[in-house]
Amino acid sequence: MSRKRLLYLSLSLAIGLILIILWLRYTDLPDLLERMRSVNSRLVLWAALIYLSAYFVRSCRWNILLARQAKISLARTWLYSMGGNWVNYLIPVRLGEVAKAWFVKRNHGIPMLSVLPSIFIDKTFDTLGIGFVLVMIPLLGMQISTGLTVLLVLLALVFAVSLAVIVLSARRKHNVVQLLQLLFAWLPESLKARINSYIEIFVQGLNIFEHHWTQLLYAVILTATGILLDGLYFHLLFRAFGIDYTFVKVLFGYTLINLSYALPQPPAQLGSNEWMMIIIFSVGFALTRQDASAIMAFAHLLTAILIGSLGLLAIFLSGRKVLIDIFRGEKIYEQ
Repeated sequence: MSRKRLLYLSLSLAIGLILIILWLRYTDLPDLLERMRSVNSRLVLWAALIYLSAYFVRSCRWNILLARQAKISLARTWLYSMGGNWVNYLIPVRLGEVAKAWFVKRNHGIPMLSVLPSIFIDKTFDTLGIGFVLVMIPLLGMQISTGLTVLLVLLALVFAVSLAVIVLSARRKHNVVQLLQLLFAWLPESLKARINSYIEIFVQGLNIFEHHWTQLLYAVILTATGILLDGLYFHLLFRAFGIDYTFVKVLFGYTLINLSYALPQPPAQLGSNEWMMIIIFSVGFALTRQDASAIMAFAHLLTAILIGSLGLLAIFLSGRKVLIDIFRGEKIYEQ
């Protein structure tokens, strides 16, 4: 692994451990373990199935976006997604997106640069969750703190910029190319020429919805379905712990937690998930700190098992070499 990447991972892991230590100082560990032992296993099983269903629905969305490059089965698309998600979970520098493109290239012979636009669009649709959050605020009857307002504004800006690039790429490709190339105009000529050629190919790939607006509708519907399944998964975990919270509140809070993954995270969201849970549900919705900690600790363990086992299986079936190259620090996007 490259020295720069190793330093980043070491630093983020140290931050995660600090967050976990601080969280444990304010958590009654014996009580937390007792709550986790008494959880309703039947509801947990349903929650796990729905959690995986949400990933499958997003794989269907990516499959639609990939259709112009290649006809790849839903099963394969789901495998590539789970493998990439596990890489992102373990190494939080978005290498999972590159790994997904690498899987497609290795198994279907499609250049990575042709695949990456579909992955970028796919991840952009996940930011539609901010729309759900904004719509739900009046239904919650809650006061939005200054910190939460800043977070919502930042997320809305990220969504607006991403959506603008996609829409303009479908209608004004030349202008988008010029604007993106202008951002890199300060680079040396040799490097700038290479990046400019990449930008042209990338923007051309973003032009996926031109004359295919029904695909946009399908993508939006699948995105909404995925967000609702996320909320249902977390709501079932609340019920498994015997906590009766409204579905809208759980959906709002869990969507915010998911959107926070756009920010830098420790490996496996170590510590950050626990504190986000307390900030959103304890501070925002008056859930006791012990209840919030127990639910998130259990959810963290459950998702680690699901993503870890299925992610490793997906990488084993789709291409183990990508994981070796990542840890060696090799630039897999140049292979």
